[in-house]
Amino acid sequence: MGGTIWFGLLGPLEIRVAGAAVMVPSRVRILLASLLCRANQTVGVEELADAVWSNQPPRAAATTLRSHVLRLRRLLGEAAERVETTGSGYRIGLDPHTELDATIFTARGESARAAARRDDWQTVSRSAAAALELWRGSPLSDVPSDPLHRDEVPGWLEARIELAELAACADLRLGRTTEAIRVLRRLAAEEPHREGVHALLIEALAAAGRRGEALAVYRRVRAALAADLGIEPGPQIAAVHQRVLGPGGAAPPPDTRRVPGSAEPAEPARRSPPFPVTVLRQLPADLPTFTGRSAELGVLLDSATAPVGSPATVQVIAIEGMAGVGKTRLAVRAAHELARAGRFSQLQLYVNLRGFDPDHRPLDPSDVLDGLLRALGVDESRVPAGLDARAALFRDRLHGREALLLLDNAAGEPQVRPLVPAGPGCLVLVTSRRRLAGLEGASALPLDPLGPPEAVSLLAAAAGPDRVAAAQEAAERITLLCGRLPLALALAASRLRARPAWGLADLAEHLEHGGIRAIVAGDRSLCTAFDLSYRGLPEPARRLFRLLADHPGRDYTARSTAELAALDPASAREALESLVDENLLIQERAEHYRLHDLLHAFAVEAAAGRLEVEGTPLGMR
Repeated sequence: MGGTIWFGLLGPLEIRVAGAAVMVPSRVRILLASLLCRANQTVGVEELADAVWSNQPPRAAATTLRSHVLRLRRLLGEAAERVETTGSGYRIGLDPHTELDATIFTARGESARAAARRDDWQTVSRSAAAALELWRGSPLSDVPSDPLHRDEVPGWLEARIELAELAACADLRLGRTTEAIRVLRRLAAEEPHREGVHALLIEALAAAGRRGEALAVYRRVRAALAADLGIEPGPQIAAVHQRVLGPGGAAPPPDTRRVPGSAEPAEPARRSPPFPVTVLRQLPADLPTFTGRSAELGVLLDSATAPVGSPATVQVIAIEGMAGVGKTRLAVRAAHELARAGRFSQLQLYVNLRGFDPDHRPLDPSDVLDGLLRALGVDESRVPAGLDARAALFRDRLHGREALLLLDNAAGEPQVRPLVPAGPGCLVLVTSRRRLAGLEGASALPLDPLGPPEAVSLLAAAAGPDRVAAAQEAAERITLLCGRLPLALALAASRLRARPAWGLADLAEHLEHGGIRAIVAGDRSLCTAFDLSYRGLPEPARRLFRLLADHPGRDYTARSTAELAALDPASAREALESLVDENLLIQERAEHYRLHDLLHAFAVEAAAGRLEVEGTPLGMR
């Protein structure tokens, strides 16, 4: 990289090239700040335009941005080559360890947190002080951009407060009570509703023998919470208050098992958010009937360890496949295996995004982030309002932490993107019926139906190994009639358990005569699962899907489908590819497509209008 350079974001924007300050005009300053916030990454033209013109870019924004970039390069002089033009936008290259205060601040803060976890309070004090000395005032204070102040600044402000808390913890541990009180009084004045700061201040005052002042702090914060937020103090500060009131009136040293920035204790009596508060191990139960998938499970387990030399970034794996193929079962088993092996044992987050749910609309990512932030201990009053701001705070909360995030049943890339953290210690598993090819940086793990031995093993686990061993031929017929889909096999096994008089041969005959409509147990059916994928298609794709039932043969091409549907070959190919993206059609080689047997049966019934889901003939959808 050319030229000695320094950039500062933690205050007014600061640029120094070869030791000399560089003055930058307003619009160019916003452009530079936007690039620095995503240093060494491409920032798209539209995103830059939104930042530079506060979401109201002019018609010729792209042209004007080019002129701003040229002006920025001229101002940077010998460091002009740092600003690069890419195919989709611009990027600024720099060394995050030595040339940008925000990334140095983050690294020093994580060093302090890591030292606190091992009770090395001298290192905590040094690292926290070194981080906080980079702070020059309100971040980006001379950068007039609403998007940057909404999306970037809150995370830095939160990190500064947490690090100042941690520095005060270190002072208390090291016996520097007077210094701790000075820092905490200033923080308490800045943050009148932040209970963790006030709890530490009460502890510090009590440790210094200033019991009356400690009790006065509690009275003030209790009054502020009641008047401003209508709530009572939470359990952490209430417990400190009770210890000060107790015999001797002294508080013990602060509870350093909770490093500032980690989850706060739950406060169930004060609010009832839609997600639990401070629930850090959220995985659903692992199913005892899980069988097979050894190769796919190996891929997921190996993904938790990045190869040597790979970039330090979050790992994202999209588990994709048709309805009923067992995506969630595999993801949950892999997550539990990783936790049992000691990976992500402290932080496992799970969200059912309801991308394909008969009773609910897909979850809004902003609402998902609200729940995740509360689960991570962010106070309700500190959860920002906008999607981008919530996503930024979520990334900040997971920075430097080892976390597993399981996003189940995703509707598509736009729902998932804001939920992906940035830290290299995170693993994100996403399950979806749709192919998530547009999810940046994600690896796809497509799931096929089970192999014959795995399907029989699953049936044995669900229906009983003795019954299956006694009727091996009937068991194999059942797996074929169920298309070797885990969901279909589970439903068939449930039907068998509900009919004690039946043997496996009886179940096979029931499935053979009843077809896809017979794969049902209670209020669950394979038809409903398929319909959730089918109903999400645009009408031309739904029509083509039904027409495939009448196609001569089971191998479809764009040309043969075009004749069947009275389309031109290009339109037919586009419709077929859209069905592939929805995992409703299989493409085993270029230009050749086929339907899974059960999806073909579903198409036949839908085309004939013989199936009804929720009272509507499928052929009418």
